[in-house]
Amino acid sequence: MLVNMDKDLRNSDLYEDKFRLKEGQSNIRFYSILLCILSLLMAFHAYWTMNFGGVTVSGSSMYKTLHSGEQLLMKYADGSEAKRGDVIVVYVGDYAEFTDGTEYLIKRLIAVEGDRVKCTDGQISIMYAGTSEWVELYEPYAYYVNKSAYDFAEYMVDKGEIFFLGDNRNNSTDSRYQEAYGSRLKDLYKAEDIVGVVPNWAIEYQNIFEKILFLK
Repeated sequence: MLVNMDKDLRNSDLYEDKFRLKEGQSNIRFYSILLCILSLLMAFHAYWTMNFGGVTVSGSSMYKTLHSGEQLLMKYADGSEAKRGDVIVVYVGDYAEFTDGTEYLIKRLIAVEGDRVKCTDGQISIMYAGTSEWVELYEPYAYYVNKSAYDFAEYMVDKGEIFFLGDNRNNSTDSRYQEAYGSRLKDLYKAEDIVGVVPNWAIEYQNIFEKILFLK
């Protein structure tokens, strides 16, 4: 008897209404999930474009860490976010007469406000801000053609300034050249000139990001 009633219900308006209700609920769930996914993708895209950008390496001043032509992911950052040892991108367009028209440099941040830095026979030493002893800097990333011939006199990194070098020490125009050859900037470059930091993970996995971001 119950079986016959079920069969009868399947042919009734009540059964059709119940089916349409379930179908409508399924559609609502599907579109709700789809809307959530699209919203998350849009939020991620907005976050990504606001916080990251691409940078192309030109020249050999960061060899062997970076190579000319490589395309890297850069996180937008100002001087307060950059730390000693970071690979940074510096805007130097305001110093065009001293940089041969170059607008951006990619270098290694070595010292910050309050530090003293010097180099003798390829060994860089820093007296960190607030201290009174020289500390030899460990630099596994540095590359020298002739380490014994590489040195520079002491620099004092004043308020708001930064001191950076290329990893390819014998072939890099960087903070050392502020006082070289009579081509003078009054002071070192400023922390406010920093526009971004290239994270270590972006360097380590640069081939992956290069293919994703630049569609190679």
